[in-house]
Amino acid sequence: MRRVSSIVLVVLLSIFWVRSAVGRIYIPIDQPADKKFPIAVADLVNVSGGGSIKKEIPDIIRSDLTLSGYFYVIPKKAYLDDSDNFTQDKIDFKKWTMIDAHALVKGAVMNEEGRTVVQLRLFDTMSGEMLVGKQYTFEPKQLRKIAHRFSDEVMLALTGMRGVFGTKIAFVRQSGKRSKSIYYMDMDGENETRVTKEKTITLGPSWSPDGKRIAFASYLDRFPDIYVYDLTTGHIRRLTSGDTLDITPTWSPDGSMIAYASTLPGNFEIYVMSSDGGGGRRITNSPGIDISPSFNPDGTEIVYVSERGSSAQIYRQSISGGAPVPVTLVGSHNVSPDWSPDGQKVVFAGRVGGGAFDIFTVNADGTNVERLTIGSGTNEDPSWSPDGRFIVFSSTRSGKQPQIFIMRYDGANQTQITKKGGMMPDWGPWED
Repeated sequence: MRRVSSIVLVVLLSIFWVRSAVGRIYIPIDQPADKKFPIAVADLVNVSGGGSIKKEIPDIIRSDLTLSGYFYVIPKKAYLDDSDNFTQDKIDFKKWTMIDAHALVKGAVMNEEGRTVVQLRLFDTMSGEMLVGKQYTFEPKQLRKIAHRFSDEVMLALTGMRGVFGTKIAFVRQSGKRSKSIYYMDMDGENETRVTKEKTITLGPSWSPDGKRIAFASYLDRFPDIYVYDLTTGHIRRLTSGDTLDITPTWSPDGSMIAYASTLPGNFEIYVMSSDGGGGRRITNSPGIDISPSFNPDGTEIVYVSERGSSAQIYRQSISGGAPVPVTLVGSHNVSPDWSPDGQKVVFAGRVGGGAFDIFTVNADGTNVERLTIGSGTNEDPSWSPDGRFIVFSSTRSGKQPQIFIMRYDGANQTQITKKGGMMPDWGPWED
């Protein structure tokens, strides 16, 4: 016990020192995709009673960092050091720089009075400095959460921005011949949870800013209405009703409002209501269809899809009213806009001519359209990660059944994360 206590003290002191020394950026956010940062993640030292955890946690961290597209995780077979040394004064950093590892994750696992304790550390192999030192005490069911949390710490230390490995993604999956259900999962595709179990069609999940609720549209009562699922209680609350079609809900950044599309005036127009379903107010007024709103970061404007012209395009408008401003003017059909967390860009699915849908970004003022996917099936329903570094979307590139993919903001490292199908993904917020 004395040895364990001394180790814990070193870790705690290191945490304090690291927090006062943050400053260097090892990986710029705009680092080219072909220049990945080389990092080694060693299996944990089993001090006592660690069992398979010594491999499970490092495996998850390796997977997280690879999935991000910013790292080259050096294969274990290349390691020259297989010692149990994991403290700064004992690690032979030369053996790690010899394999071109610029950073190193090492740690230990032990059992203390029936609870698992894991210590994890991130080192700069060139200087030998410890950049992050953390200790976690947890139950077995929290293992993945702990691994994702440390991956977030690695991203923060090396890029200057918190990672998103602990976040979740909501999505829709075909659950029967005539039914579709809402699910959510970890951002790496693991730990799927089904939200709606009724034999009906549910569409368009949208996370609340606090991550505790999911809004969606459901045909549960003949016509589609807006509902909200509470992840804490499991309760589903109905917000709209009647013979209208109410679809594509999205939350305001402060969680006080939900914007959605409704046929209340005859054709689809954009409305906003309070998050408890009261005080519905019409925002748009167009002879064409207006659907799929998305708020800007301060909640004062929305972008949405409108067919007021000759084709479906993205428009921008104040929630107080006023004249809409076109954001896209090219492409035969542009849909599913999502405003970036920093307010600078809008991601959307677009079709050029009669081809398949692909994912594009455009500056919020309508300039600089960039195509992120091409020649790889139909790609739809993009959604930003909370840090704006990644985009989740659905694609048919791996077969007729759409799957969920994620990629970097610039289109690099496109990676499939589901195996059983998925569409209409929405990336949830950070869990504080």
